[in-house]
Amino acid sequence: MYRIFLTLLLQFVVSINSQASTEVEVFEPIDKLFAAISNVKHQDMRATVTESFVLLEDGEVWTIEDLISVVSPSEYARTNFFSIINIETMNDIALVNYWNKANFDNKKSSEDVIWLESAVIKKVNGMWLILQMHSTRLEPNAVSENVVFTQQKI
Repeated sequence: MYRIFLTLLLQFVVSINSQASTEVEVFEPIDKLFAAISNVKHQDMRATVTESFVLLEDGEVWTIEDLISVVSPSEYARTNFFSIINIETMNDIALVNYWNKANFDNKKSSEDVIWLESAVIKKVNGMWLILQMHSTRLEPNAVSENVVFTQQKI
């Protein structure tokens, strides 16, 4: 009985660690996309999405090239923050729901912009890539005080 319990416990621990690892891998292309946006690295932006990527941006349909067209050098430094709501993985497809906050600072002024977003992530040739994103910009006061943002590490 003791061996069965230890075996089940070990399987449970391995399953939890595997799930956490998968969630980190699934969120990585989102993390890399926003790092590339902050650093104005267009090729790095392209490297995070599938060939058929679609962004639903505040009522408009954008391609990666549309997104790249609005990302240009600026006097503002962009710092990204995220709060993951949930991640659900189904084989080679994952759904990610999250809050996204960007702080724009030019040493004279600073502004936070917040979005509620979701993304469909697809594993292509062993790599997780963004297939689709949906982004809704919100007023900063529309975010619940229970949302905890974590500063991007990349």
